[in-house]
Amino acid sequence: MKIYSSVLVLAAVSAIGSVAHADVSIVNNNGVNVQIYGVADAAVGNVQNSLNVDPQFPASVNPYSPIKASQAGVGATSGLFNGGISPSRFGIKGDMDVGSGVKSFFVLESAINVTTGQLSNAGAALATNGRLATTDAANSSIDGQLFSRQAYVGLADRDLGSLAMGRTYAPIFDVTVAYDPVQASQLFSPLGFSGTLGGGGGVSEDTRVDNSLKYTNKFGNFNVTGQYKFGGVASAGSQGSAFGGQVGYDNGQYGVQLGFESFQDAIKGGSASAATPTASVNVFPLETNSPIGANQVAVTVYNTNAFMLAGKYKLNDDVTLKAGYESYTLGAPTTVLSTANYYGQSVQSVTNFSAASQTTNVYFIGGDYNITPKMNVAAGYYDVSLQQSADLGQKSGDQTYVSVLLDYHFTPMLDTYAGAMFAQYSGDAYPSASYYTSNQIFAVGARFKF
Repeated sequence: MKIYSSVLVLAAVSAIGSVAHADVSIVNNNGVNVQIYGVADAAVGNVQNSLNVDPQFPASVNPYSPIKASQAGVGATSGLFNGGISPSRFGIKGDMDVGSGVKSFFVLESAINVTTGQLSNAGAALATNGRLATTDAANSSIDGQLFSRQAYVGLADRDLGSLAMGRTYAPIFDVTVAYDPVQASQLFSPLGFSGTLGGGGGVSEDTRVDNSLKYTNKFGNFNVTGQYKFGGVASAGSQGSAFGGQVGYDNGQYGVQLGFESFQDAIKGGSASAATPTASVNVFPLETNSPIGANQVAVTVYNTNAFMLAGKYKLNDDVTLKAGYESYTLGAPTTVLSTANYYGQSVQSVTNFSAASQTTNVYFIGGDYNITPKMNVAAGYYDVSLQQSADLGQKSGDQTYVSVLLDYHFTPMLDTYAGAMFAQYSGDAYPSASYYTSNQIFAVGARFKF
């Protein structure tokens, strides 16, 4: 919905959860175009091996991560899941022509769980599982921020390209969205579910990049992107900084894209353990009488390097094939950190990774077919291959996934879908005596875009 009136007042906009209600006025008397948009996506499904559904976790469940057979509380789980294909969201974006072919623009976009009405918050889900995991969770770049998906302002020139400033997508995420065989779907694609694979280059929190400059431009069928993240630390300009980019070609029938990223001192979250912290690590105050590790997170600090190469070929108007390769490496951080903030969660411990570098390779192939003008079927095969590190800190292992998604569009804004994903885990990293060697999810849902 575009707003062309001179003044529009949006009253009583709820920011969900603990965020206060606010009255927002949008003054539009200088050629400003403002668009309110979003996606509401929910599915009913079943996961073969799972902990409880988590009301805060962006995907509600985690059918991808291997589960230890000794984990208490694991079983078949049915329920209502948030974002079967697209993570649910609500956003406001706008632009204004400032003359001479230049426009200003902004985007503010929140991630929400339509199943509970909460802001999506993977960090809070990790903290809830501190000491004893009872619900499904994983680290993510969506951690309860008001505008967790995107928040930026910028300028665009029709010849010189655009420059966005703020919280922007990492380049590998942009490649994933366009080249994943199964719509980068949150519950049916490991790339769509996992920021570690689908954007963060080994650390999911880096799928979206705070304090960044992102330049994009197109030259005919060629495209180029450059991104830089400021660390913001006095007298240590490179601490917590990052850079990345994307180059590619797409003529409509076929395309190829290369995305790459390098992060210094990237912080990866995990649930805290029951172990008592030592004096050598930072411990924030615990709640009175709470068990050690309860409602806390543990963080690990890395340097990361990653790239993704992907291609697609359109056989005809109805059939498109896609394939790609990604590799990421986790290594010791440039800066040894003793404290860390993790999206407002209490931090139990900070570990600065110091073992041999760990590399993971990802391969994917698949495509989609328009059965009718309104019905599409997509399928994908994904292989996540852990490479054994020199010190055996990371053992070799394989995670393989087969995904199928049937999507029917009643209108461009409303579709229903049925999807399935089958997972297998093998290799030294996942011995059958310790892990469930397979998992699967089935779900049907509906998605409304506005």
